[in-house]
Amino acid sequence: MKEIAEGGFGKVYLAEQISADGFQRIVAVKLLHAKWSSHDEVVKRTRDEARLLGLIRHQHIVKVEDLTSIDGKCAIVMEYLEGVDLKCVNAFLREKGTEFPRAALFETMLGVASALDAAYNGTPNAGMPPLKVIHRDIKPSNIFLTVPGAVKLLDFGTARANFAEREAKTQALAFGSQGYMAPERMLGEEDTPAADVFSLGVTLYELLTFESFGRIPPRPNKFNAKVQDRVASVQLKGDPEWQEDVRKTLTEMLAYEPTQRPTAASLVDRFEILAQNAKDTSLRKFCRSTVAEAKQAEPELQTGDPLAGRTVDEDVSGAFATVAGIPAMEGGGLNEPGTSGPMSQPPPPQRAAGNVPPVTKRDTSGARPKPQATSGGDAAEAGDEPAPSGGKGKLIAIVIVLLLLLLGGGGLLVVVLGGGAAAFMYSGQSGPTPDVPAPTEVVAPGVTEPAPPAHVGIEGGKVTGTDARTTVVRSATTLKASFPDGAEVKVTGGVGFKAEWDGKADFALGDLAEGKYRANVTPKGKDTLRGKTFEVVGGKKCEFTFDAAAGEWTGACT
Repeated sequence: MKEIAEGGFGKVYLAEQISADGFQRIVAVKLLHAKWSSHDEVVKRTRDEARLLGLIRHQHIVKVEDLTSIDGKCAIVMEYLEGVDLKCVNAFLREKGTEFPRAALFETMLGVASALDAAYNGTPNAGMPPLKVIHRDIKPSNIFLTVPGAVKLLDFGTARANFAEREAKTQALAFGSQGYMAPERMLGEEDTPAADVFSLGVTLYELLTFESFGRIPPRPNKFNAKVQDRVASVQLKGDPEWQEDVRKTLTEMLAYEPTQRPTAASLVDRFEILAQNAKDTSLRKFCRSTVAEAKQAEPELQTGDPLAGRTVDEDVSGAFATVAGIPAMEGGGLNEPGTSGPMSQPPPPQRAAGNVPPVTKRDTSGARPKPQATSGGDAAEAGDEPAPSGGKGKLIAIVIVLLLLLLGGGGLLVVVLGGGAAAFMYSGQSGPTPDVPAPTEVVAPGVTEPAPPAHVGIEGGKVTGTDARTTVVRSATTLKASFPDGAEVKVTGGVGFKAEWDGKADFALGDLAEGKYRANVTPKGKDTLRGKTFEVVGGKKCEFTFDAAAGEWTGACT
C-alpha cells in the first residue's frame, strides 16, 4: 500500500497479503535493498532474524509471520503495528513541553524487560533449549508503542542467539548503537544479557530526562563519576521513597561491572512496583491519547516508491533461495511444507470498490530452483580454517576495522565478515541512514592457504578462538604474571583470537599474529582490570608479564 519506513538495509511497507484461497490480512513487509540482495552475509542475517522471531512468541516482541522473497529480494512478513517508537514519543513530548507519565514509562520498561527475559531464558517449544537471545541494540527507536497500548521490542537483526537453523557464521562482530553500548562491549568482551540491561538503563535515563546520556567512558573511574552525575540530575516528583527506588534501580542498571546489574527477570518485578507507586497516567491511557496524537503528527513518507500501490507476487528467487546452498521452501515461506508438484493458483479475489490496492500475493506454484554451490561458503567460526574462494586456490584476506567506539554519538556500528568480504557500516542516531558502501573483496592470487598456527599452551591456559588471518606475520609469544594466587585472564585480538589463562604458570601462546591484544584481568578476590593491552611485533620473539601491582603489561618483542 505504501512505504512506512526506511533504513540502511531495507524498507518497510504496509501491505495487504492475499493467499491463493482468498484469505486477506494487513501486514508489514520488510524488504531488503537490492544492493544487499547479492551480499551473502547480509541476506543470511536477514533470514536468521526472521527464523529467530518465528521461534519466539511473546506479547512484547514483534511477530514474524513469514520469510519469503519479493522481486528477487529477501522479505520478512511481520505483524503491522500502528503506533510510534520511543524516539518519536520522546521528541513529541519534548516539543509539547510535557514529561513521559511515570506510570506509563515504567510499564513500558516492564514490557521490554519481560521481552528480554523471554528471549534469553524462554523455551520456544517443548523439548527445545532456550535460544539465549541477546538483542545487542536496545535503544528508544527499537521500542514501539501501539495506539491500543502494547509494548513491542523491534529489530533483532543484530541479535546473537543459539538455534539450529542459523545460517550466518560470522567470526568477528561489533554490533550495537554507540551511545547505548555497555563498557565491556566497547572493550571487546563477549556479549551477555547484562549488556542489554545496561542499554535499557541508558534508554530509561533518556526517557526520564529528555537528554542524551552522552559518550560512555570505557574506563571505570570516569565511567562511575559520569553515572553518579547523570543519575543525580534526574528530576523526579512524588514520594521520596519512590524517588530513591527509581535512582537505585537506574544506578544498578548502569553498573560498570556486568555482574552487578540486575537481571531482566528481576527488573520485571521492580518496574511493576515503580509503575504502581507512580500514581499517574497508565500506559493504555497514555497510548490512546498521546501515542495516537504522535502517530497522527508523523508526516507521510512521499518517496515515490515504485512498489507503492502495486500488486506483486511472492517468488522463489535463485539468488535469495540458494544463498547458503540451501533450496528455498515452496512459496518462499519458512514454515510451509514442501509440495511434490505445481499447484494451480486461482486469480486473486476482487477488491471492493474504494479499497486500497493489495501489494503482496502469495505464489504457491511449488516451483523450486536447483541448489547452487556458494562461493566460499560461510565465514569460518572461531578455530576453523577460512574456506578458499571458488576452488581456484585464491586466498580471501578479510580486512576489518573493529573499533571507532570511543567517539561520541549514538551511531550503529556493524562489522560484518562473510563470503570473503568485510563490510563496515555506521549510521548516526538521528536523521536518515546514509548509504552504506558496497563491501569489498581482497584476493591474494597464487597464495596457498597455510595450516592454522600452533598454540602450545599449558595446563591452566587454553586458546579458544583462532585468528582467521593467514597473511600476517607471526611471533612466538609467551605470557607471564606476578599473581600470588593466580587470576582469571581473558585475551582477545586479531580477527577471532581468544584465550583464557589462570595467571599462574607461564602461558606459551605459540605463533601469534602481529598487532594489539586486549586482556581483561581479574585477580583473585579483586575487581576486573579491563582493556589491558600488549602489542605483538611480527617476526620476533615476544614475552609479556602482567605486573599485578601496577595493573599493566610489561615486556617486549625482541
